[in-house]
Amino acid sequence: MNKLAVLAFSILLLLSTILWYLANGSLNEYLKSQIELQGHYYSGQEASLLLAEFSDNTNSAQLNQLTLANLASYQAKNVLSVDQVFIELSAQQNSSLLTKIDKITLNKLIINIEENKEGVSNIEQLIQIISLTLAKDYPQSYPAISAKIYAQEHPELDAEQYAKNHPEVGVITEHTKAKKSRGKAKPKMMIAAFNIKELELNITKKGITQLVLKQNITVNNIGGTEGIEMNQIGGEILLNLLKLAQN
Repeated sequence: MNKLAVLAFSILLLLSTILWYLANGSLNEYLKSQIELQGHYYSGQEASLLLAEFSDNTNSAQLNQLTLANLASYQAKNVLSVDQVFIELSAQQNSSLLTKIDKITLNKLIINIEENKEGVSNIEQLIQIISLTLAKDYPQSYPAISAKIYAQEHPELDAEQYAKNHPEVGVITEHTKAKKSRGKAKPKMMIAAFNIKELELNITKKGITQLVLKQNITVNNIGGTEGIEMNQIGGEILLNLLKLAQN
């Protein structure tokens, strides 16, 4: 089954693949449409981007007014919004299959955190949704979650009990192995640095909203040194951003 590329923020992730094939005008429109489609794929919510602009003169891109709609059972319109995103591609691209991004900078990220009557937050639910999607698509990166999914889909198999009775075999792990790719190798991407200049958290509990402001937040390297598939890295970016609301 073909997967949609990636999430909203990972529009950048698509830069590498399409960069060499599309002219600036069509590239910008393509990026805008992809970020909206991909945002929905990972979160199940509507993603909206006002403008995407790539400049081959500076080897960079800028995204304006990016939003991700909130879950229906919560009050805020959007769960997160970003006014501007700046993407700096590495001047040296050693392989057409691996795109290196030197830095991604979010000018201002706003996250609206709400709890329902059961005390479960919209952030917790979205993190679970995104994690499950990533685990289904890339089980080798999420073995624990993937194993739970596998157990639910195959209740006749008791992996843990089997492992105890047959220690020489270990827990059933076939479903967590990376599937062999058919045809051409898939393009990958790595992000060396990820920075948020200003983070605004609006935390609402029992009708009371608390405002928390943070500056200069750094997210760990994404993709390591070898990179990960572009279709995965977008979900990883969104996951990292939402987890900022839990710290």
